[in-house]
Amino acid sequence: MSNLSFKFMAFFFKFRDLFTSPVKILEQIGIGPGWNVLDYGCGSGSYSIPAAQLVRPTGKVYAADIHPLAINEIQKKASMKGLGNVHTILTDSNTKLPDASIDLVLLFYVLHDFKDPNAILSELDRVLKTTGLLAIIDHKFNNDKVVSTISQATKDLKLRETGNGKKRKTMLIFSKEP
Repeated sequence: MSNLSFKFMAFFFKFRDLFTSPVKILEQIGIGPGWNVLDYGCGSGSYSIPAAQLVRPTGKVYAADIHPLAINEIQKKASMKGLGNVHTILTDSNTKLPDASIDLVLLFYVLHDFKDPNAILSELDRVLKTTGLLAIIDHKFNNDKVVSTISQATKDLKLRETGNGKKRKTMLIFSKEP
């Protein structure tokens, strides 16, 4: 992705977030103080920054992206808001996070872009706690395609619930527990 494309995407996300509140979506999941969250494919931070505010100083948010501009943008936003609980990861799959260290993985609007979804989803499964959740919203894949993609990559994650989104956007929640 070029720098111009990233800047256009960041502008679009600001506009999108006026109509779909990231905080409300995160609250629907039940995110709370002390949670460790991985926002994989974080982009400009539409969900990373609100997540950091919701987990408070006792929790951590890891904002991971393949694009250096995304990492720089998140670092600037976190610094401006005084959020010391945001940690950035520049990666195309390996997060280098410890096994079973994450309560919630956010995979919002990026699954359709993965060149090797199995490698990335295996990594996300590895870092999730046994009680952890994987929340997915994808505007280009329908629910069946999302479930199929997850089940091909890992047998550990099972569809737990489908959150009601507005119009086309549906949030799917996966967990290791039945």
